[in-house]
Amino acid sequence: MVKPQKGTFINHDIKSNENKPASKPPVKRLACANCRRRRRKCDLNYPCGRCVEFKLECNINDVDLRKKRYNLTYVKNLEDHVAQMELRLRQFAKRAEELLPDDAGEAKKLMVNDILSCVSPMPSEDINGTTNEVSNSINNKDSYVFSRMQSPSTDADIENSVNIKEEKSVTMSKGSSSSLSNDSSLSNNNHDVLRNKKFVKGSIYPEGPTSYKKRNREKSTKAQPSQRIGDLKSTVIVRNHSDPNSGRLNSDPEIIQSLSNFYKWLYPGNFIFVHRESFLYGFFNHNEETYDNSQYCSEELIYSVAAIGSRLSKDLHHLSEQYYEIAKSRLLKIVFDEQSIAKITTVQALLCLAFYELGNGENQLAWYFSGLAIRVGYDMGFQLDPKVWITDDSIHDNQELSDSELEIRSRIYWGCYIADHFICLILGRAPSLTVSNSTVPESDELPEIEGTEDFRYESQTVLQVSQPLKNLMILSRIIQIFTSKIFIEPNTTAKRIEYLKKFNLKVANWRQSLPEFLKWSKVLVQSVELSTDPTVSYFWYHYYIVLITFNKPFMEDCEEAKTVILDLLQDLKTLLNNLKLKFNNSLERATLYHLYTCLLSISCFQKLMSMGPDPAVKATFPNLKFELHWFKSVFHEFSNIYDLPNKIEEEDLELEHQQDPSLQTHLGYHGFQGFQGFHQMNNTHDFSLSDEIDDLIKQVFGFDHWNINPSYQV
Repeated sequence: MVKPQKGTFINHDIKSNENKPASKPPVKRLACANCRRRRRKCDLNYPCGRCVEFKLECNINDVDLRKKRYNLTYVKNLEDHVAQMELRLRQFAKRAEELLPDDAGEAKKLMVNDILSCVSPMPSEDINGTTNEVSNSINNKDSYVFSRMQSPSTDADIENSVNIKEEKSVTMSKGSSSSLSNDSSLSNNNHDVLRNKKFVKGSIYPEGPTSYKKRNREKSTKAQPSQRIGDLKSTVIVRNHSDPNSGRLNSDPEIIQSLSNFYKWLYPGNFIFVHRESFLYGFFNHNEETYDNSQYCSEELIYSVAAIGSRLSKDLHHLSEQYYEIAKSRLLKIVFDEQSIAKITTVQALLCLAFYELGNGENQLAWYFSGLAIRVGYDMGFQLDPKVWITDDSIHDNQELSDSELEIRSRIYWGCYIADHFICLILGRAPSLTVSNSTVPESDELPEIEGTEDFRYESQTVLQVSQPLKNLMILSRIIQIFTSKIFIEPNTTAKRIEYLKKFNLKVANWRQSLPEFLKWSKVLVQSVELSTDPTVSYFWYHYYIVLITFNKPFMEDCEEAKTVILDLLQDLKTLLNNLKLKFNNSLERATLYHLYTCLLSISCFQKLMSMGPDPAVKATFPNLKFELHWFKSVFHEFSNIYDLPNKIEEEDLELEHQQDPSLQTHLGYHGFQGFQGFHQMNNTHDFSLSDEIDDLIKQVFGFDHWNINPSYQV
């Protein structure tokens, strides 16, 4: 019996299937318009999860138009036709406004602004009253390309563009040569427009980041002109002594006293970025609409500054945490709100919270807040020319910035620069802001305006901020170069010590090159009035923190490092003792500079005790245990202001020469974490791990990995 072939059965199956009616394929569900616009994955439900989350109207796209493409000529014809109609409507609206003012508003409603933002207008009537042919523009591909790039966004731009083209068409005839001339003039004009187009700095997009375009459209209807500062020299702060119970922040006596403490005792110091005059001008003069129309003052910045300033008064200390929580909740809501636009006040407030957390010993939170501040700053391009900062007022306000405003912005940026570098020095991290990627002009001296008297420290010297700021920038550059050489690159200890000596020499030369009013000596350090002046002494403390940070890890292996540390400890004891004398053994006005120099001094004395007897040390400090106890007592007096001392137990501090590992755990975390061996409390600094990694790279790849990219020559 012959078996049927397999193909027979298959053919029967196919034939039987052909008689069955074909089933209709299911309609493919496409992503909704909101998810497509936001470039997010749609769950294809109705309404989809993202639309429900953001409370948006979800729409279903049943027709897939992705594969359907219109002819280019057809699209250009439509664009040119719409542009011509828009021009006619504008002319009609202009005439209606002159003849029938009451109906002008209705005529303006016919404008299609979205179309005008994409195409350029067509030329208007020529001198003989006839219109130019649409085909002239269609046939000119260059004209079309440049008209797409020109993108006039305002009525004035379109009117100017039309007038230019009308002037060029006056001398042209109606023949073919006229048509050619029109095309040539149009192309040349577009070349000029392209060449003069202003690209937004800080973004790869000519019109700025896409997010700002969206926000601009959404907020254009409710935008209000910002209240600007014309000239600081003639600006006056108007203080209206209203009812304290009115609910306004500028009439709250506790808020005002907190701000006064902040600017009296902490400014300039770490807070150069909170420019006093512009902030107080906005605080007292721009209190309407919750400071939304103020450029240099906001509610979150007020609460951030008040949280720090209230620490310096016993009567207000209980409000510090409350102000901090208010500022923190508002700032996080602003930062993570997709529709919010970057403001310089947001950057300032975040940096204030970073310093607040440094006082609490919360290094991780301080690092997070400072990182958010820098990212928000980069979002608005604040490291570039202040004229092109992308902020809320720059989008909705076309007023030109005054010279004073440009100088204020420059001061704010470079103050942020110093704050970023100081925080990174304390935490042992690499700074985010560098001179190489900054195009902001240097900050000049700014005047003190009338109305800030209650927010000034009564100093015997004239306050100067510009020169100290410039010299701190130079010092930060030296730190940045040698940090890599000493603590990051895989060098031997001997090589690191060689770089350390060069670093000490560079810093010594920097100190000698300071202006006369910035120089200080042992005699000035002993002056109680001058050494406790917060407008001057902060500069000295910054210097001491830098030198101790770099020299402390090498005291055992480098005699010069030990000598530098001993000399610095003498000055610091005199300075802190003067502070106690000034305020009758109360350190209520102490700053972060005092706190961290004291903590570093404790660490140095602990290390000196662990090193054993040394004639040089004994000649400077005969009783190390007594000196250590004195610094620890001063440090714990800071507990009245800051929460950092409460995080370090007294019994751990008493074990400095008996249980080094446990001491390192407490002080190493809350004191300073840093580069390899940067702020460690142990007696030796071991860089063997990085050296082993370097040797492994050489073995695997057959070359010296670290010499691929030559670093700075020191």
